Amino acid sequence: MYKIIVAGKIHSHGINLLKQVNNFDVFVLPDATQETLEQNLEEADAILLRLQSFDKKMIENSRKLKILSRNGVGFDRIDIPELTKRNIPLTIVGDVNSSSVAEHTIMFILNLLKNSKIHDEMVRKRRWQDRDQLISNDFAGRELLIVGYGRIGQKVASIASAFGANISIYDPYYKNSYETYNNYKFYNDIDEALSNANIISLHAPGTEKPIIGEKELNLLQGDCIIVNTSRGSHIDLSALSDALLKNKIRSAGLDVFPDEPPQTDVEKIFQLDNIIFSPHIAGLNNECASRMAMNSAQNIIDALNGSIKEEYVVNKEAL
Repeated sequence: MYKIIVAGKIHSHGINLLKQVNNFDVFVLPDATQETLEQNLEEADAILLRLQSFDKKMIENSRKLKILSRNGVGFDRIDIPELTKRNIPLTIVGDVNSSSVAEHTIMFILNLLKNSKIHDEMVRKRRWQDRDQLISNDFAGRELLIVGYGRIGQKVASIASAFGANISIYDPYYKNSYETYNNYKFYNDIDEALSNANIISLHAPGTEKPIIGEKELNLLQGDCIIVNTSRGSHIDLSALSDALLKNKIRSAGLDVFPDEPPQTDVEKIFQLDNIIFSPHIAGLNNECASRMAMNSAQNIIDALNGSIKEEYVVNKEAL
């Protein structure tokens, strides 16, 4: 028998898939806290990891671990060299959430352009006459800068193009400018790209320092909108808060934060009206959650059956 630890609630489709395997003893942790996971490592042959970190000490305590399967695509908080040293593969779920994240990004952009939250209040608070303030704008004709042109960035560009937005791209790792036939503009200099944008959407991999800090915010136009559905570390939250408070930029939408969950009672940005939030769920709607759960469960099944799919393995040297 293999003991399978599922590190918190995932979609039932993934749980059911694991439980169908005769030699699997599946234990779903009652919550997805770091502490609960750390208390249930020793006997695990496989761990299906949610958003928790997995450091060297945890790996050392996982004496029987044969496969670490991430219920997602990110692995910033996992000690990959230590896993590789112990020949433990780390798997991810592949491209199951790019469409979901792209749609969430567009939702943020439309919400902020149309000021839907304010218009809702006009109706609820019987301020009908305020509709004449003309505080909403078209998406068509806006300059949308996409920072990071991977799967998600490409899908955001495609959807935004259908709305008539002008698309510009900054991605130093993207060498193929074939998409220029769509009239996309590719920038080599990020400062130039930022200064020309009406809307900025971040879709880059992890970076050592924020992509958007005080210096970059000072380059932006006064009506600029910033959306981040990528990494919480991509934006200096304090600098963004200051820019929003002083109306240096128009508004922002954040799905990710430097620390999660954020301290909403401490950070002043959560008291501002010209920003909207979501709790890191851009890639976590019902359909996407099912796909992630199924793929992460299947990676465990394949690994313990000796048929792991290499394309889902992060540290292929561990195989």
